[in-house]
Amino acid sequence: MVKRREVIDCLRRAGLHPTGGTNHEHWTDGTHFTQVPRHREISNQLFARIKRQAGITDETRDDEHVLHG
Repeated sequence: MVKRREVIDCLRRAGLHPTGGTNHEHWTDGTHFTQVPRHREISNQLFARIKRQAGITDETRDDEHVLHG
């Protein structure tokens, strides 16, 4: 499980910004789009899907502690 704050920090570092949403927060960089549920913790599987939708790959991310922390 990953804290929601860590997911948001990862998306911000990748250049995405929030654009609203009610049950899920919508994030985009103009090209990629993903949604983050408003839960305290997010499963590792969902975090992997969120990163894939946001266009974040292992080569582009600098947050090793998020996956292994």
